[in-house]
Amino acid sequence: MRYGNEADETGERGRSQLLEKLLVPVAIAGHVLFYDVLPAVLAWVVGSTAGLDLFSAFDNPSLRRLAGLSLFLSVVAAIITTESVTRLARPFSVGQFLTTVVLFGAALFPTLAEWHRVRLGLTPEQFALLQAYCYLALKLMVGILVGATVSWILLARHTPLLPPPRPQLTRK
Repeated sequence: MRYGNEADETGERGRSQLLEKLLVPVAIAGHVLFYDVLPAVLAWVVGSTAGLDLFSAFDNPSLRRLAGLSLFLSVVAAIITTESVTRLARPFSVGQFLTTVVLFGAALFPTLAEWHRVRLGLTPEQFALLQAYCYLALKLMVGILVGATVSWILLARHTPLLPPPRPQLTRK
């Protein structure tokens, strides 16, 4: 009887080791799906003309030529932000969010100025160049905000709702 118990324990240990080996690819696939593919797809949906069409107001033909590069930068920014914020386990703070919003406004300024026919004292070529760089920056910040939002969700899933209690120090 003693040998039967040892065989059962050996069989269970073998099954648990096999299960561990099978779970490694599942864990890697889950990480890639949630930390890389999800932010990339969300950034693509937000920034693509086939997606939510948020950038349809930018009808300038020179900006349409930058659409592919800007979409690529947005996707990369979303992945990098999600990975870095969640790996550091520090959520995107309110200050960082407000900085991104202020940079959004700065990146939108040339387009808003063009709509009101203000050239800011620049030649048309200089203004077009400024507008192109601001468009790239705008798409980049969209990716950063998408990545920050995904990381908020992923970090909220792993962190407890209440902080751990502080240790009480007593004087001697």
